Amino acid sequence: MKFARDILLVDMQTTGINVEKDFPLQISAVLLDKDNLLEKGSFSSYVKNPFSQTTNDRVVQALGIPKEVLIKSPNLKVVLNAFKEKFSYNIILASHNIINVNFLRESFRRANIEYEYDYHVLELWTLAYMYLSKQNLKKIPTAETIGSYFKLQRKNERDSLENCRYYAEIFRQLVKRY
Repeated sequence: MKFARDILLVDMQTTGINVEKDFPLQISAVLLDKDNLLEKGSFSSYVKNPFSQTTNDRVVQALGIPKEVLIKSPNLKVVLNAFKEKFSYNIILASHNIINVNFLRESFRRANIEYEYDYHVLELWTLAYMYLSKQNLKKIPTAETIGSYFKLQRKNERDSLENCRYYAEIFRQLVKRY
């Protein structure tokens, strides 16, 4: 299957799941070629946030992010400008769930940078759910269930770039089977 535009898989590590209150800690993406779904490029950056020391310690412990990496990271505006420079707007956004895309959109708003990516998004777990239903499997499509169904292993689920590559392989498997 060929696509009209390249596909940009996005994943984020955040302080929580509330788009209005929580903040991105790592933003990553993998660009897949529209013709063969091979990786054409990638992006990953941690994001410095103005948290208290207690919050930083909790986040570092929960996500396994080295404290010095988080402290020395660029701020959100710098990260998003680099992201925007790396990936044109002429792509199809994809993610394992819509929350990541909503966080990306909200991050652009917070950084006062215009968000010009298409509002159409490929959500992998919706595709996975459709595929698993077709196979008459009653499993809820999570990274673990669909990954194990395709016999895939993820090295580090706390790293957004690793997650993007893992989701890219799941996407390739889904496309191959449709």
